[in-house]
Amino acid sequence: MRLPNCLVAVLFAAVGALPSAAAALCSSPPTRAEQSATNGSDVSPEDLLGLWDFGDGGSSPLNASHIALSPSKKQLAVQMRRADAATNRYCMALVIIDRSGKRAPIIADQGGDFIKARFSNRRLAGFPVGLPMPLTPRWSPDGHHIAYVRRDQGQTRLWIAHADGSGAEAATSGDLPISDLRWSADGRHVLLAADTNRLEADRRIEEEGLSGFRYDYRIWQTARALPFPPGAYPPVYYQVDRETKQLTSLRADAASKAFGSRGEGVPANARLGTFRDDGNAAAWVEREQPDQLRSPSRLHAAVDGVPIACQSEACAGELLGIWWTDRHEILFLRTEGPADRSQLALYKWHPRRGRPALLLRTEDLILGCQAGKGELFCGYERSLEPRRVVAISARDGAVSSIYEPNPDFARHRFGAVQRLYWKFQGGEAFGDLVLPPDYRNDRKLPLVVVQYTSRGFLRGGTGDEYPILPLAAAGFAVLSFQRPTDYANRFPAATIAEFSRNNVAGWADRRHVLNALEAGVSQLIDRGLVDAARIGITGLSDGASTVQFALVNSSMFRAAAVSSCCEDPSNYDSAGEEYYRDLVSWGYPPRGTDGRKFWQPYSFLQNADKITAPILMQLSDDEFRLALPAYHALEAAGKTVDMYIFPDEHHIKWQPAHRLAIYRRSITWFRRWLPPQGDLASPSAGGRP
Repeated sequence: MRLPNCLVAVLFAAVGALPSAAAALCSSPPTRAEQSATNGSDVSPEDLLGLWDFGDGGSSPLNASHIALSPSKKQLAVQMRRADAATNRYCMALVIIDRSGKRAPIIADQGGDFIKARFSNRRLAGFPVGLPMPLTPRWSPDGHHIAYVRRDQGQTRLWIAHADGSGAEAATSGDLPISDLRWSADGRHVLLAADTNRLEADRRIEEEGLSGFRYDYRIWQTARALPFPPGAYPPVYYQVDRETKQLTSLRADAASKAFGSRGEGVPANARLGTFRDDGNAAAWVEREQPDQLRSPSRLHAAVDGVPIACQSEACAGELLGIWWTDRHEILFLRTEGPADRSQLALYKWHPRRGRPALLLRTEDLILGCQAGKGELFCGYERSLEPRRVVAISARDGAVSSIYEPNPDFARHRFGAVQRLYWKFQGGEAFGDLVLPPDYRNDRKLPLVVVQYTSRGFLRGGTGDEYPILPLAAAGFAVLSFQRPTDYANRFPAATIAEFSRNNVAGWADRRHVLNALEAGVSQLIDRGLVDAARIGITGLSDGASTVQFALVNSSMFRAAAVSSCCEDPSNYDSAGEEYYRDLVSWGYPPRGTDGRKFWQPYSFLQNADKITAPILMQLSDDEFRLALPAYHALEAAGKTVDMYIFPDEHHIKWQPAHRLAIYRRSITWFRRWLPPQGDLASPSAGGRP
C-alpha cells in the first residue's frame, strides 16, 4: 500500500515500533512534497539535525550509500533516517523509489532504532562507533521482497518487506547480530552472516570478571574497564526460510558461495573487484608498487580470460569505484584536480577500444554508486544541498535527480559559498568559505574554522559537531578546511609504522597541516574579509590534534572548541596497551625515557602557561579521560577551559539530543568569545554557555 501522510500513524500503531513522540516525528515521511522550512529563513541547528539522510555518515567519496537496486533495475530501496532531539531517537524508514519517476515513492516499512556500527581496533574486536551499521537492503531474485535489518528495544532482527508496500514483518526472533545478508538463488531463503562468535567472546569475558580481569592489552581503559575480545571472530552463517521463518545453520559450502571469494580472475591483492553480468569479464584495481603503502593504483580488466591493463594516465591514481555497464564498458571514479585532488571525475573505458573518455568532473560529492541500465545510481551532495539519489548517464555523464528526501531545504536563506585554493609551504590546499546570508562586503567578519574534510554538503565537519550553515547565519564567516594529504606521502614506506614515523619525526605532519591552515586564513585576512582578532578553530580526532598543535605553536586563533582531546605523555597510561604499542612503533618515546623534548612543541601539559585561547571540550564518555590531565593543567594555569561529557557516546557521537546540544553550545561559545558585529554577547556578558 502507498502511505499518505495521515496513514503513517496507523502503520506505527500496527507494528508497535515507536513511542508516540517518535511516531509524531515520523508523521511527515521522506516522500512528502512539502516540509517545514519557511521561505527565506536561516538554517538553524534544528533544521540541520532534522534532515533525512541515508548511507554511511560523513562526506567521503569512499563511503557507501547503501542504495539497493532491484533485479529489474527499475526500482531502488533506501533505508532513511531522521534524528529527533525531543525523543533522542531516529525515525527509520525503508523507501522504495521508482526509477521512472512516474510513481510516488513507497514506504515499505517504518520504525525501529538506530543500529550502531562496531569495528576492530588493532587486535581488539567489537568497538562501538556512533555511525550507522553499514548494511544494504537486499532484493529477492523476483523483485517482490526486500530483506533488511531492523532493531527494536535492544533486539536486532531480520525483516522482510513487500516491495509494493503491502506489509513488513520480522523474520527472526531474539537478538541476532547480523553483519551481512543475501538471498538464495531461488528466493526461498535469506542467508545471514552474524557476529555470534564475538558475542560469545563477550560473554566469556563477563564470566572472567567473576574472578577479576588480569590487566593486559585487551583493556582499553579510556573507554571502559571491561576487556574487549581479542583477535578476529569469523561470522556464523544461517539461513531463514522466507515462508516459515525457520532459522537453521547454513552449510559451509553454501556460505562460501554466498559470502566468499572474490571470484576467478581477480588477483589476491586487488581492490574493488567487480564482474560483468555475464560472468565473462572482471575489473579491479591494484597498487602499481605492491611493496609501497601509498602507491598509486591502476585499473585492470580481464575479458574472456585475457588480462588488460589500462595504460592511460587517467587509469592510475586514487581510484574509488568501478562498475560494468550493460554495454560491456567500465565506469570508474577517481580523484583529480588541484590541491590534493579536490575534484571527482567519472570516466568510461572499453577494455578493447582504446583510451578512457571523461564523462563528468565535479567538486560535488559522489558516493556509493550502483550500476543500472546505462547509468549509475549514486548518493550525491553539493555544498548547499543535502544527500539525494541521482542517476548519472553512462553515455554523457549527465546528472538527473531521482529522489530528493529534503525538497524544502532549498527554501532557506544562504550566504555565498566559494571554493578556495591556496599555496602554502609544502603544497596546495583547498576549503570552502561560507559567508553570512546578510553579508554585503560591509564589515570584517569573525571566522570559525571547521575541519577536516570539505566535500559535499557543508553540514558540520568531520564528526558533524560544528554546524557550518547555522554558524554563518549567526554572523560568522566559516572556513570548511580540507586537511592536506599527509606529509609522509612524499617518502617511500612499506608499512603503517614506517609511514607514521615520517609524519611524527619533528612533528612534521602537524606542522604541514598548520602551515596549510594558516596560509588559508591569512588569505582571508589579506582580502579584508576576516578580522584577525576574531578567529576560532574547531576539530574532532585529527582535527582536534590540529587545534592542539595550533594553540601551542600559533597566535592566530583566539577561541577553540574540540570534540576529542588531548595528545600528551599521559596517553601512554590512559588509553590502552594497544595504543601505546602503536605510539612507540610510530616514533614516540617509550615509557622510562625522558620525552620532554619530544613533547615540548605539542603537549598542553608542558605548555599550559602559553595557551591564550579559551577552549570548549565536548567529549564522549568513552574518551574524556584522555583529556583530564590537560584539562587540569590548563585549569591550574588559570586558563579558560570548559568540559562537557556525553553519556553512551563514542569517537563519533550518535545521539540526536547530544548533537543538538553540541551545535547550540558551539555557536554560543564563539558568539561569546568572537562576537559578530551587533552581537550583545561578549566575554564579560555572563557565565558559561
